[in-house]
Formats: sequence, C-alpha cells, structure tokens
Amino acid sequence: MRPRLIILSLVLLATAGSSFLLWKSSPEQIIKAQAHRLFKCLEKTVLGSDTTSEKADLLGALITPSFEVQAPYPVNSGSLTRSQAGHSLREFHDSIMSCKIHKENARIHFDTDRAGRYQTELSVEISVGPRRQHHLRYQCLIEFIQSEGEWLAREISLNPCLLYTSPSPRDATLSRMPSSA
Repeated sequence: MRPRLIILSLVLLATAGSSFLLWKSSPEQIIKAQAHRLFKCLEKTVLGSDTTSEKADLLGALITPSFEVQAPYPVNSGSLTRSQAGHSLREFHDSIMSCKIHKENARIHFDTDRAGRYQTELSVEISVGPRRQHHLRYQCLIEFIQSEGEWLAREISLNPCLLYTSPSPRDATLSRMPSSA
C-alpha cells in the first residue's frame, strides 16, 4: 500500500509541475511578462538598482526594430528605432526624479496565433522635483507580434483618461443661477 501512495504522490507532483510549466510558457503569460518588463523599463525609483542604460538596453530587446508610439504630449509619438527608443528613455529618466506605474484591469486578446494585444488602465505617478508631482491615467494598448520565436512589442498607444465625466459642482451651481429677466 505504501509504494502505491508514493507513486501516486509523484505522479500528482509531476502533473502539477508540468501544468504549471505549460501555463507559464503560454503566449498569454509571455505577453503579460513582456508588458510587465516594458513598464519596468519606464519606471524610475530613487533607490533603484537598474541603471538607465540597462533599462534602455532591455527596452531595445522588448520592441520590434521599428516601434510605433501614439501618445499625447509630452511623449514623442511616431515611429522609433530601437536606438531612438533607448535615447528617448534616457532623456525621460534624466528629466524626472521618479516614475511609478500601476496597472489595473489587464486583458490579453489574440488576433492571430502570432499577434496579440495587451490592454490595461495605467496610473502613472511622476515626480519632477520637490512638491512637483504629476498623476496621470491612461488607457494603454500594446500590440505584440511573434518574431523569430519571441514576442516583441510593435506599437503602444496611450490615451488619457478623463478624470471627471460630469460637470464640476461649481459648473452645476453656475448653470442653476436664476437668470435676471
């Protein structure tokens, strides 16, 4: 009876391990990990261990040779080479003290077996100096393609989220003022 229990335990352990490895290497999990690494390149912390040059090199490894950016000012939009993307990242890091990115509601969708989209809502906190912080929210879409066995980001689109979708209380008060007739 004891040997059967040991064999059954080993079979269950091997099955669980294999299932985990298959899940971890699934295209969905690879794209999720690549997006996470891309956001980590953009982040900057005061006590961070990665240098801007290391992050620029990693960024180059995560994107296609021609990378499209669609974003509002002050982000440079257009087509960038890997070298230009690294240079833009260095300029961004040099102009700020810190940048922290929080992701919410991430979704992954596949158009084909070689093209997928990662969508999420981003909350970005940027500090440019003492008491000079910016809090921004974006709808983010990153398009990935599989090239030579690797999932690379081909395009990123950032669309600002409106913080208020209805009139402010002050606007409502003004519109309720009686007219002088």
